[in-house]
Amino acid sequence: MSRKRKKSELIDELIREFRVSGNQDDAFDNLAAQRLGVNETDLHCLNIIENAGGVTAGELAVESGLTSGAVTGVIDRLEKRGFARRVPDPGDRRRVKVEVTKAFYSRAGKIWGPVAADWASSLERFSGEQLEGFHQFLRTTNEITRRHLDRLREMR
Repeated sequence: MSRKRKKSELIDELIREFRVSGNQDDAFDNLAAQRLGVNETDLHCLNIIENAGGVTAGELAVESGLTSGAVTGVIDRLEKRGFARRVPDPGDRRRVKVEVTKAFYSRAGKIWGPVAADWASSLERFSGEQLEGFHQFLRTTNEITRRHLDRLREMR
């Protein structure tokens, strides 16, 4: 018979598994970047751009932690590969947004499509209530990380 674990033990295990997940994501992204012919920083920026449905260069700099000069280089490289493009910002014609292209989605679908399908079928076994709990957990960890990103940005 298994003993009931303490809440502190469960929290420690969750944190450990969350870190393992991050390490596996990094390893997967490293290989994905190689398959796309981009570096990991550029792939990270593609993820930010795609996830947000398009961003300004300034927003990309903040989200990625890169300088504005570095972001300009990233955008230039992504445009050259055909994975991103600059478009007028519909909310402010003086600004430019960066968005991913159909070419990126075509290549990305081959890399992440099977993973997304596997996630979807595997997560079906959980109840809606459990999935809500997972969602809350991830939102909470993201909020914590954002706070500490801000803290590290302010450290000198």
